[in-house]
Amino acid sequence: MADTRPGGRTARTRAAVHTAVRELFAEGHDQPSVREVSERSGVHEVTIYRRWGRIESLVLDVAVTQLNEESPFPDSGDLRRDLLDWAHAVAGQVKTREGFALFHALAAATSPLAGGKPAPTADDAARYLRQRTTQMQRALDRVEAAGGKPPTVAHIFDVVLAPIYLRAVFGYESPDQDLDALVDRALRTA
Repeated sequence: MADTRPGGRTARTRAAVHTAVRELFAEGHDQPSVREVSERSGVHEVTIYRRWGRIESLVLDVAVTQLNEESPFPDSGDLRRDLLDWAHAVAGQVKTREGFALFHALAAATSPLAGGKPAPTADDAARYLRQRTTQMQRALDRVEAAGGKPPTVAHIFDVVLAPIYLRAVFGYESPDQDLDALVDRALRTA
């Protein structure tokens, strides 16, 4: 089997399908169907099913791709600044209709089903999220190599990311409120 070429048919198909999903979410669709994505993108439904298997896997791919490409974890060497920039980017995304819909899809993909069984897309979610945590871990490893004591990725998620998402879901505060305090708490309690 030949390698896929950058900008080849596979890349164009993926881009068209991703664009369609994002447009549908931006227009207020809670969960687009494969048929809607197919009609919007011009990509046959069979191709979408062959590539992603189910709509949840496609939405998960779109969500994580957006996270990784549009707001990768910064790695300037200043961990506090990088955490703040990242937190502001995440908060900005969940404040948009499209960003919140993609967050919701990501959360649904990783939630256990009734009876404690993992969701069908949980493996996909874990694979996609490893890309994100790998970005963060590189920055944390660099701080540690320089003699610092950085927090763990899990600690950053608990102290910085969780409040942003909870604020977006429940609306008790703006997702971007007091991000400096969240980042400082994560660094202080590492």
